[in-house]
Amino acid sequence: MSPWTNWSGGVVVPDARVATPADEAAVAETVAGLGPGAVLRAVGSGHSFVPFWGPGDRLLDLRELAGLRAVEGHRVTLGAGTPLHAVGPLLAAHGLALANQGDIDRQTVAGAVATGTHGTGRGLGSLSSMVRRLRLVDGTGAVRVLEDAEGLAAGRVSLGLLGVLTELTLEAVPAYGLHERNVVEDVDATLAALDARLATHRHHEFWWIPREDRCVAKTLDAVELPAAPRLEEIPFGEAGERWGASWQVFPSAREQRFEEMEYAVPATEGPACFRALRAVLRDAFPKLPWPVEYRVVAGDDGWLSPTAGREVAAISVHQDARRD
Repeated sequence: MSPWTNWSGGVVVPDARVATPADEAAVAETVAGLGPGAVLRAVGSGHSFVPFWGPGDRLLDLRELAGLRAVEGHRVTLGAGTPLHAVGPLLAAHGLALANQGDIDRQTVAGAVATGTHGTGRGLGSLSSMVRRLRLVDGTGAVRVLEDAEGLAAGRVSLGLLGVLTELTLEAVPAYGLHERNVVEDVDATLAALDARLATHRHHEFWWIPREDRCVAKTLDAVELPAAPRLEEIPFGEAGERWGASWQVFPSAREQRFEEMEYAVPATEGPACFRALRAVLRDAFPKLPWPVEYRVVAGDDGWLSPTAGREVAAISVHQDARRD
């Protein structure tokens, strides 16, 4: 046994016992063989910042349960361990794409769905809102399929509480391109333009950098799949534009490890919440170089979803993983 850490290094399992089952049957066998009181947790890519995992837990790595299993119209079935950065090319081969995703694509599809991972855009939901069918191994080792309304509402954002996800069917859309534009501006300009940008652009978000007290406002608009993509990443904090297939433009590189916390508040209260947070950070941490991120996500019917029943403003705070 050797230590296991999540992506940021903030969660450590010092005595990690990690099983890597080859298929669903092996997952079921592992679960059925657990003793009383044992805790088994899937690790995904370990990109969550909260302590899902702890000392003494048995860990389950689903990397072997990966790949595109089926395509029926716009519905695609993926193995639970498929990383999001592999989903784009797999779907593109069938002329399909995810309707929305976040700017990190290192998570597994099961981990992203189970934790309510999301992008931004008025009228666009999280990855979990795209789920049409779930296949999982429950706590007794039995295989269950969730596809009725109540089962999906419970299972979409379940944090592993119902069992180990092994396969997910998502509703995809025809492949499309995205044109990204970033502008740098003062805070008042960003807030004044917020409603218009949310209404005009398919995706809009902004980052506020406390140390500089300025914003980077980002918009993404759907375009025809470009014959000549321009995919060079725009350095953070600078203005610029790029374009390409949606799955190529959504993600950004994350080379420096960080910790993140996020709150989902009613979208109507988002600007006021941000202003209050800005005042606190300017007073207490005026030199903080890491940004606050502001996004808008459509509501859904997931029982544990941060966006359950209403459109929300998702406000995220970041810090270097080596700092408190």
